[in-house]
Amino acid sequence: MKVISERALKDRMSDFLREVEATGEELLVTKDGQLVLKIISYHRFADEVELNPKEIGKN
Repeated sequence: MKVISERALKDRMSDFLREVEATGEELLVTKDGQLVLKIISYHRFADEVELNPKEIGKN
């Protein structure tokens, strides 16, 4: 599990997303020292994640 700052995510988002997808490693994102996001690979955790197909792609 990797922990990065919100700023690092902003600067290198594409790199981090590719890494999560390739390795399945979880990515924790902090802001001002507090955990704000957990990014996981959907394919690795598909059986644990519930997605509503009607919500995918909506803004």
